[in-house]
Amino acid sequence: MFDDTRMINVMNQVFGNSTVYYEFGNEDDLNGVNVANYTARWNALVPQLKKLALNGVFIGPVNFQYNAAYLTAFLQGANPRPDAVSWHEYTCSYQWDATRCLTNIDHWTTHINGVRQVMQTTLGTELPMMITEWNYAPNQLIQANGLPFADGKYNNQAFMSQWTAKALQTLIANHIFASMQYSVTNTAIPMVSSANAITQQGTTFQSIYEQAIGNN
Repeated sequence: MFDDTRMINVMNQVFGNSTVYYEFGNEDDLNGVNVANYTARWNALVPQLKKLALNGVFIGPVNFQYNAAYLTAFLQGANPRPDAVSWHEYTCSYQWDATRCLTNIDHWTTHINGVRQVMQTTLGTELPMMITEWNYAPNQLIQANGLPFADGKYNNQAFMSQWTAKALQTLIANHIFASMQYSVTNTAIPMVSSANAITQQGTTFQSIYEQAIGNN
C-alpha cells in the first residue's frame, strides 16, 4: 500500500485532474494468484486508492490471456466495479511458423466477443476494453548475445508488416478502447531499435494509426 500511495501521489502531482489509468496488478493469474485472492485484494485496496487518485480509472483483472471464467468471477465479486477490463493478447511462440502466428490473430476477435458476452451476462452492460500488452510472441526475448531468437520473423519485414497491420486492424474493427504494443523500446520486438531507428513494426504501426485517425 505504501508504494501504491506514493505512486498515486506522484501521478497527482504530474497530471493533476487529468485522467490517469491504473491497472491493478499484472498477470497475477500467470503467477498463480487465483481469482478469489485477486478479487479480495482488489476489494481491500482499490476503494482506498480511489480516494487518493484525483481522477483515477482502475482496471482489472489484467490476465496474461483471455480467460472467461476468471473474468466472470472477478466481475461478480469486484467491489467497486472496475472502470474498464484488461487482458493481454499474443498469437504464437517464436518457435511456430509465420503463417500460424498470422492466422491466430483471428482468435482476438473471438476473445473480444467473449469478454463482451461475459460483461453483458454478469453486469448487464459493457465496460471499456483494454488490451494492455500485445505482440506476436511473448517468448521472443533478447539472448545473452544481445540478439533475439533467430525465428525468421522478427527481422522479416514482410511478416512484421503484415502481422502488425492485421493486429491493429483487428483491434480497430473490434472497437477496443485502448491497446499497448509490447514494447516500444529495449525488447526483442520493439517499435524503435537500440540504434534509435523506427523498426518495420513501428513503421507499420505509424501508417495504420495515421489511416485510422484520417478516417475519423
